[in-house]
Amino acid sequence: MNDWQLFFLGVMAVALVAMAVAQVLIGVAVLRTSRQMTDLAGQMRNDIRPLIDKATRLTDEASRVTSMAMVQMERVDKLTLLLVTRVDETMGVLQSAVIGPVRQGAAVLAGIRAVMGAVREWQNRPARPHEDEDPLFVG
Repeated sequence: MNDWQLFFLGVMAVALVAMAVAQVLIGVAVLRTSRQMTDLAGQMRNDIRPLIDKATRLTDEASRVTSMAMVQMERVDKLTLLLVTRVDETMGVLQSAVIGPVRQGAAVLAGIRAVMGAVREWQNRPARPHEDEDPLFVG
């Protein structure tokens, strides 16, 4: 073997060792980064968990408030229906209690007007013709 061959063989050996060392260093870096990512993911899980729990509690509370509001709305609906029914019944009673006497009063007033009209006609009637005059006599 000559010197050049030995020299290039040494360069190849050094390059091979350098590549092996680089691969080992890259593997260590990948492992370290992997551990950091795992730790970061765990930390994020721990940081986000209270937020998720709080959001869940808020959602449950909103659901409870919504159901309570629905119950109150049903109560208001029932009360409104009851109020409308009672007002309708009251108006019916008032109409029968007031309109009946008003109609009777109007009938009495109409009777009084008729009597007054008859009296006026009787007072304004012309005097009776005398019996000695013949109503059929022309001349």
